[in-house]
Amino acid sequence: MIRKIKNLILVFIVGGLLGLIACKQCNTNKNREAINSTTDSSIHSKSIDMVSEEIKKDSLNAYLYYKRAQLYQGQNDLKTALTDMFLAISIDSLRPEYYLYAADLFIQNNDPKRAIMLMDKAISTDSANIKYYVYAGKFCYLAKDYKQALTYFNEGIKRDMFNPDIYFQKGMVYKDMGDTNKAISTFQTCVEQDPKYADAYLQIGLLMKQRGDKMAQKYLDNAVKANPNAEDAIYAKGFAEKDAKQYEQAIATFKQVIELNHRNPDALDAIGFCYLQLDSISTAYRYFNLAISIDPEFAEAFYRKGLCAEKLKHIEEAKSLYQQCLNLNPKYELATKALKRLGS
Repeated sequence: MIRKIKNLILVFIVGGLLGLIACKQCNTNKNREAINSTTDSSIHSKSIDMVSEEIKKDSLNAYLYYKRAQLYQGQNDLKTALTDMFLAISIDSLRPEYYLYAADLFIQNNDPKRAIMLMDKAISTDSANIKYYVYAGKFCYLAKDYKQALTYFNEGIKRDMFNPDIYFQKGMVYKDMGDTNKAISTFQTCVEQDPKYADAYLQIGLLMKQRGDKMAQKYLDNAVKANPNAEDAIYAKGFAEKDAKQYEQAIATFKQVIELNHRNPDALDAIGFCYLQLDSISTAYRYFNLAISIDPEFAEAFYRKGLCAEKLKHIEEAKSLYQQCLNLNPKYELATKALKRLGS
C-alpha cells in the first residue's frame, strides 16, 4: 500500500515539477536577482547549506527534506521545494502535514488540481483532522469545482459542526455560485460559532448591500468591531456610508483606512468624492491628486480631479485632466461629455 502511495505521488509531483520548470524558467533569473539582493535570502542560503550537510549524514530523514523545502520556498524556488517534498513523502508517506505543505506549494504555482490530489492523501492518512477537509474544499473552490468543495466541507461538518472556518469557506462557495441566500445563511452560521469572525461579517454586509438590504450597515459595523484593523472591512463600511449619502461619516471611516494604509488610492479617491459632494472643492482636489500620485492609471480620479478644476475655474487644467482620463479609459463617457461641455 505504501509503495502504491509513493508511486502515485511520484507521478503527479514529477508532472508538476515539469510544469514548474516550463512555466517558471522565464522568471528564474529575476527571482535569483531578487533573492541575492536581500539579507533574508543570504540567511536562507546559509540555512540551506546547513540542512544539506545534515541530509548528507542522514539521507533517510524525511523531516530534513521538509525543513529544507521551507527554506527553498523562502527563496521563491518552488521547483526545488517540491523536489524536496517529493523526497520527504517518498521516505515517510504517513505524515499528512507533508501532503498539506506540498499542496500549498502547488497552490502557489496556480495548480489546484494537484493540490487537491495531495489533500485526498492527507485525509486518507488522518481522516479525523478537520483542517484537511477545510483545505481540500478551499482548493476545490480555487479550481471552481464547487460541487466537490461542498462535499469536502460537508464531510468536515459531520466531524465538527462547530468549526467556523468550514462554514466561512462553504459560504464563499455559495457566493461564487450566485446563491446569495445560502451564502448569507452559511456566513451567519460561521459568526454564530465565532462572534469575532470579521471576514464573515464583511461578506454578509457586502451581500446584503448588493441586494439593498438596510441590515448591511449593521454587519459591516460588526466586521470592524470584530477586527478594528481590517482594512477591507473598514473600507466596505465607508463605501456603504458613501452610498447612503452619509458623507461626513464616510470621510471619517475612510480616514481610518488611510491610518492603516496611507497608500490606498481607493480610500483617498472616496474621501475626495465625499468632499466634492459637500462642496469642499479644494479639499476634494487635494485628495484626488493624492490618489493619482499613488496610482497614475486611476482614470476615475483624473475625471473627478478634472471636475474640481472645472469648478475652481481652472478650465485648461480641467480639459487636460479629462483627456488624461480618456487616455487611460477611452470609454469613460463622463469625461467625453465634460470635454464637449468645455468646447474641446
